[in-house]
Amino acid sequence: MDESHHIWTERGLRDAILRGDKGAWRVFYDQCFDSVFAFVDFRTGHRRDRTEEVVQETWMIAVRRIGSFDPARSRFENWMRGIAANVLRNHWRAWKRSETGRPVESIPDGSPPASRGDLAERIGLALSALPHRYSSVLRAKYDEMMTVVEIAREWQESPKAVESLLVRARKAFKDAFGGLDRER
Repeated sequence: MDESHHIWTERGLRDAILRGDKGAWRVFYDQCFDSVFAFVDFRTGHRRDRTEEVVQETWMIAVRRIGSFDPARSRFENWMRGIAANVLRNHWRAWKRSETGRPVESIPDGSPPASRGDLAERIGLALSALPHRYSSVLRAKYDEMMTVVEIAREWQESPKAVESLLVRARKAFKDAFGGLDRER
């Protein structure tokens, strides 16, 4: 399906929702729920309770803000992932506060790793700090176990472009992950 068809289709669905058509919500939901859930689940270290909490809040925000969705700027699925990334950032701060009993910023530099959460949570936090394209390519490569050629085919890009993106994404992840220690 070409981009102009996507824009036209998603604009029609958005407009139907704004007129009160619940069936249009069902179409958006069916098209992207699994993808948004997987996006969040990967970033919470596969903690089901946290994933469900973030996904639910993401959909609630989408319902309130559907009028601001512009299909010419972004596909609905990408818009939802953007909302989810913001919700995740907010939740990470709250989760850290609840684990330590103090704000994230007040954890001393030399504190033991256990006080900062487990490895999966730190990975999720680092991934949530990355641009969407970087976290998507890392997820495709390491969580979905896709080869560079498979990613290139699915994304309609050259393998060389995907390899280059992976190099930049790995470096950004390394910097974000290492930055977690410096922030504390």
